[in-house]
Amino acid sequence: MRLIVGRAITGMGAAGLVSGTTTILAYSVALKMQAKLSPVVLGMYNIGSTVGPLVGGAITDNKRLTWRFVFWINLPFGAVGLALVWFTLGKPPPAVKGALPWTQKMRHLDIPGAILLLGATVCLNLALQWGGIVYPWSDSRVFGCLIGLALILLAFLGMQHFGKENATIPLHLFANRTAWASFGFMMLVQTAIVLQSYFWPIYFQSVRGDSARDSGVKLLPLVISNSLGMLAGGWTASKTRHYVPLMWIGAPLLAVGGGLYQLMQKDTPAGPWIGYQIISGASYGMCSQMPILAVQVVLAKADIPTGLVVVMFFQMLGGALAPAVGQNLLTDKLLRKLNGLPGVDGAAVVAAGGKGFTEIVPPELTDVVLDAYNSALKNVFWVGLATPAAAWVFSWMMEWRQLPDSDAAPMDAKQEESSLEEKPTSKEETVVS
Repeated sequence: MRLIVGRAITGMGAAGLVSGTTTILAYSVALKMQAKLSPVVLGMYNIGSTVGPLVGGAITDNKRLTWRFVFWINLPFGAVGLALVWFTLGKPPPAVKGALPWTQKMRHLDIPGAILLLGATVCLNLALQWGGIVYPWSDSRVFGCLIGLALILLAFLGMQHFGKENATIPLHLFANRTAWASFGFMMLVQTAIVLQSYFWPIYFQSVRGDSARDSGVKLLPLVISNSLGMLAGGWTASKTRHYVPLMWIGAPLLAVGGGLYQLMQKDTPAGPWIGYQIISGASYGMCSQMPILAVQVVLAKADIPTGLVVVMFFQMLGGALAPAVGQNLLTDKLLRKLNGLPGVDGAAVVAAGGKGFTEIVPPELTDVVLDAYNSALKNVFWVGLATPAAAWVFSWMMEWRQLPDSDAAPMDAKQEESSLEEKPTSKEETVVS
């Protein structure tokens, strides 16, 4: 229970960091410069993502430290991050609703709406994790979650409709074609890349027998190519001022990366799987930041912070759904292949995990189980093909717009436009007009 609560608190903090970083950039620099700076910021995230599994794997493999020590690492790094923000972040421009009393600000947070949204997400994840694995899809606990999901979503949408300005996700954002296309695109490509990031290490540990540390090392091609793809995509968007073509190119290449996993076997040499990861990582990096730029181009000043947060929400939703969907597919295929196989307890193999099953499977059946794992992982990676293919469809719904050729930050630029529109005209201007 303490672990769950701790992870929930950590998740809230991470959400603030992700959305806060994007909002700070929006207030600070022009969109053209954001296209160059965002990859640098996200590159720092990727460095952390690279170092994290390596350090975490080494700590987990250490019998003296154990996995519990992993959580202590957050404290010094969190302190450094807090100090950097405290001492370097300048005073931001006045918030759009900054002058409101605290009571109204609390209403604008829409805590009931946030609770409903959290409940809907929990219902969806439980249904995906339980359905067909823990319980049959016809079980009341599974379809009860699905019914609960539908009812909670209806209640949430009703609350957003009547709440209007106090809504967690203002529904008028979805009236903008580019905005909702950006939300869908971000969720789908994030599902694909998180699924690959999550299940490539499982392939290395289960099918190839690598340690947690070595599987983290073998994920480096995906992470490094991701960072380089972000830099290349940001530079291209900044120079050409076009971001939609990068979405057209990146999404199908990401689908190709997911599809190429179907060629993997337990003895596949390093060259192919390194190449497959590079294709996936570079293509995701090329297109993943474009929705963040797009919403700032099409939305009004007052809607930009909310639009950025909604993009981040759909990104995190895709990241949360990927392991649940993938684990369901993996477990289902494994049980189908192993149940009925003499000498193998399919449920025990699944419970033992990708590394521990070798201790409970007879040596003469190890190759059979390895083949079953590889086949089940291929089933999972079809999702890595389908979701970016769907994202590519969303990319064709984007408006053909360009990044503004201006040195002003989008917040400031739109604020200036708003002030010009609201400026009263003099008598002389009225007479001339």
